[in-house]
Amino acid sequence: MRASFPSLNPKRWIPAILIVQFLIIIGIAYYSAHTRSSNGCVSCHADKNKMNSLGYPFFAVTQEQAEKESRHPGVKCHECHGGNGSATNADSAHKGMLKALYLDSTTKVMPRKNPLAAPMVPTGGNPVFSMLPRRKAEDGTYASTGDVMTILSHDRNPETLGYDPVMGKKACGASPCHPDQVEQFSHTVMGANKRQRTMTSWMQPYGPYNCGPSFADTPAGDTAVGDKFSYDNQRAIANELNVPFSKDNALQIQRYCNLCHVGCLDCHYTPFKGEGAHSFSKKPPAESCLGGGRGMISCHTGTAAARRGDHYLGGDFSVPRGMEPDVHVKENIGCVDCHITGLKGMGDVQRKAVCGDCHIEEEDAISRSEHKNVSCAACHVREAGGYQINPWGPGTITGIMNPMRKYHYYGLFSPPLVMKDQTGLWIPVKAWPNSVANFKETIAPSGGVKFHWPDGETRDSYILLGTFDGLPDANKHLAWIEMEQVAHPYGKSRECDSCHSGGGQSAVSKWDFKASGLNAFSGSYKVTANADGIHIHDFAHDPVVNTSGKIKTSGFAPWLYMGDIWKVKGDFSIPGKGYDDAARKFDDAVKKLESLRPGIPKKRYKKLRSILVHNPALGVKAMADNSATSKSAAN
Repeated sequence: MRASFPSLNPKRWIPAILIVQFLIIIGIAYYSAHTRSSNGCVSCHADKNKMNSLGYPFFAVTQEQAEKESRHPGVKCHECHGGNGSATNADSAHKGMLKALYLDSTTKVMPRKNPLAAPMVPTGGNPVFSMLPRRKAEDGTYASTGDVMTILSHDRNPETLGYDPVMGKKACGASPCHPDQVEQFSHTVMGANKRQRTMTSWMQPYGPYNCGPSFADTPAGDTAVGDKFSYDNQRAIANELNVPFSKDNALQIQRYCNLCHVGCLDCHYTPFKGEGAHSFSKKPPAESCLGGGRGMISCHTGTAAARRGDHYLGGDFSVPRGMEPDVHVKENIGCVDCHITGLKGMGDVQRKAVCGDCHIEEEDAISRSEHKNVSCAACHVREAGGYQINPWGPGTITGIMNPMRKYHYYGLFSPPLVMKDQTGLWIPVKAWPNSVANFKETIAPSGGVKFHWPDGETRDSYILLGTFDGLPDANKHLAWIEMEQVAHPYGKSRECDSCHSGGGQSAVSKWDFKASGLNAFSGSYKVTANADGIHIHDFAHDPVVNTSGKIKTSGFAPWLYMGDIWKVKGDFSIPGKGYDDAARKFDDAVKKLESLRPGIPKKRYKKLRSILVHNPALGVKAMADNSATSKSAAN
C-alpha cells in the first residue's frame, strides 16, 4: 500500500518557516549581544560600596569614567580585558581576564589584592617609581610598600613576562579596534626583539655583549613571539662555561631580561600622567619610553639601556640621579618627535634621528665644514651616565646561586670619547670594562674595535681582550672593553680642546657599586685614547670588604686581580693639524660678531652665532651679508 502524505500548501508552511527564521535571528542577536556585554562588569565595579565590602575599593570605576579616561568612547570592559562581561559571579567573570602583573623582586606575579592600596595612578614624589604601590600615612604622605619591583601591562605573558602577540591581539588588536597596528608592531624589530634574540651565546654571532646573550628566549625572527622559552641558547652557553649552567639558571635570568620586551601598552597606556587609571595617549610621551613610573627595571630606564634614553629627561630618570635634562626637553619635544615611525608602521621607531629636520641652517653649515663627518652628538653630549664596570660572575639570583649574575657599577663618564662608526662618521662613545667568569675556551684578543652589528644596524662596538687566568677563583675570565654609542643628553657643545688638545683624548669615570647581599663601595678610573691605543687605567676605590659567605670577590670585582689588561694598541687619535690657526680664526670671528651685537636683533644674533660655531668661514660670510643688508636698509 502506498503511503499518503498531506499536500504541501505554500500558504500554510511559508509563514511558519518565516516565523522560525525570525526567532532564530532574534536568538542569535540576543546571544551575541549578551556575550558582548559588559553589564556584569559595570554592575559590580561601578558600585563603590560593593567594591569596598569585597576589599577592592581601588577597582571601583564607572563605564563613563573608563570611556573618558581612555579616550575610547563606547568601549566595553571585556573588549580590552577579556573575561566574561555578562557573568553574574566573580569567578566566571574573571576567567581568562587580562590584567596588569605586579612582580616582586624575584619576578614572581603577586596577588592583586596584597600590593594595592589605591587605583593604578601616580603617588609619591619620584616620577621613576610613581606607579609602584604606596600606602598613604595619616599625615597624607606616601611610603613605598617595598614589595613590588615593577608592573607589567596586560599584553604580557605571565609566564615568560615578555610581550605576547596573542595577548596583544586580545587586548588591542581585536576588530574593529587596532588589528592593523598590532599586526604591524609584531613585525618590527621592537616587537620581535630581534636584536637581543640574535645573541645566541657569549661568542656567537658577533662576540660578547654587555647585556649578555639571549639565555632562554625564543630564537630570533622577524615576527613577535612571546609565550614560550627556548633552551637552545642555554645549551650553547653551557658549552662555553666550565661550570654547570642549567635550564633553571637560564630561566631565572631570562625572566628579568624579558621585562624589557616592550608591548603596545608599554607605550600607549599612560596612567602616570595623572588622568586616571584608564588613561591612554595616542602619541607616547617621553615618560612612557622611560618606564612610565614603573621603576628602574623597564624600558629605557632599564639596566639594559642605562647608557642612552634614560638621560633624556635627566633628574630622577638619570643614572646617576640629578643629571641635566636634554636641551630639547625644555622645548617639550618628546622621544617620538625625533625618533619617527618607519616604513613598517606601528612600533617601527627609528634609532636614528635627523637634527637637520629642525636645525636646517646649522645642518647646512656643518655639511660644508671640516666637521662634515662629525655627528652632532659628538660635540653636544658632554657626559654619559649608567654602566661603568660590568662583571658577570657567580652570585645569587632570586636567592639561588647562579654562575651568570650581572653586577652593576653605575656612575658618570666624562667626556665621551670620539671614534668612527662603520660608515666613517665620528660618534661619541663610552668605554668601560666587562668580563665573564668561568669561561672554558681560550679566546684570543680581537686586536681592535669590532662592531656588534657590522652592517650598521647599531653603532655599538667592543674590543675583545681575550681570556685571563690567575684569579683566586672562577677562572678563566673573558674580558672586553664595551664601547657603546652615546646619544643623550644634548646640551651646550663641549670645548674644542677636549678633542684637539694635541695629547689625545682623556676621560674620567666615577662610580658606585651596590648589590644585594654585598657591601657598597665607590671608585674611579681614567681612560686615555690616542695614536698609541686606548687604555683604562688608574683604578682607585674604597676598601672592598666582602662579608658574603656565598659570593667570592673575584665574581663581583674580578678587575681587582686582573692588573693592567684594559688596553689595546691602535690609532684612536683625532685629526687636528692646523688646529691652533683654526682656533685663532674662530676666536677672531666671535670677537667681530660680539662687536656687531648691539645692532643685531636678538633672534638674528643667535642664528649668526650658531652658523659661525658650526662653520666659521660661513659665519664670517653671513655676518658680512647681514651688515650689507643692514646698510642697504638704512640707506
